[in-house]
Amino acid sequence: MAKRILLADDSPVIQTLSKKIFFGQGYELKGFKSGAKVISEIEANDYDVIILDIILPGVSGMELAKQIRQLSDKKKASTPIIAISGNYKNYSKSDFDEVGINDYLIKPLDYDALVTAVKKYV
Repeated sequence: MAKRILLADDSPVIQTLSKKIFFGQGYELKGFKSGAKVISEIEANDYDVIILDIILPGVSGMELAKQIRQLSDKKKASTPIIAISGNYKNYSKSDFDEVGINDYLIKPLDYDALVTAVKKYV
């Protein structure tokens, strides 16, 4: 069974490239362009890894990470989260640790690094 990835990023380029790259490697990827539907999607479905852009319309990636970690379903609450951001200088490693983000990558995305990060958690 394919490993499932949830990607929340408002960039159509990142959505399209990520789908091509991860589908080509045998993963399933479901993309969202805003943070609004992410929590209900995670509550309804199981994912192996969650990739969150830090700057999202509606709800920030940092806030989403906090909400995911507070889910009552402990398995879902412990799903690995990889943050991606062009504004990483605004955050320290302790900021990411505090909200439960497992790993973070800087934009522009290095897709080899993203694939490596995903493989580390699945």
